[in-house]
Amino acid sequence: MTLRRCHTCKARIVAQAMRVVVLAMPALLQLGCASTATQSAFQTFLQKIAVECKPLIIGSDDIGQAITFNGLGAVPEHYNNFLGQTSALFGGSISPDTYRASLDAFLGSGSYNRRSFDCIIGHLPATPPPAPAPQPPRSAAGDTLA
Repeated sequence: MTLRRCHTCKARIVAQAMRVVVLAMPALLQLGCASTATQSAFQTFLQKIAVECKPLIIGSDDIGQAITFNGLGAVPEHYNNFLGQTSALFGGSISPDTYRASLDAFLGSGSYNRRSFDCIIGHLPATPPPAPAPQPPRSAAGDTLA
């Protein structure tokens, strides 16, 4: 393998990893800032759809199995993207149409997609969970500045 070809392969891998990080970042930030109650409600929602939407398959990934077995059954990037988009849908920051389109584009189309999306959307709470209360600014030592 030539140096140029090796460099190109590594560049592709790095670019793919960066894409996964960028796509997952909004969800990770949302989950990181969410209250414990909101995180718990989202986890309960995931467990419910894993059971009640069987088979929960999007593209070629068995998302229901991945939820139940902590990611097993799906390509890791696909599962992380699913969690991010589903968290955004659950929190009300994206519409069902945006949710469907983004997962179709990233995970791929499949014969179960429509049924899976309909089931997930059908299990959403009537109103999204409340956003966490804003926190006052703090110093590096943790003291409230306001």
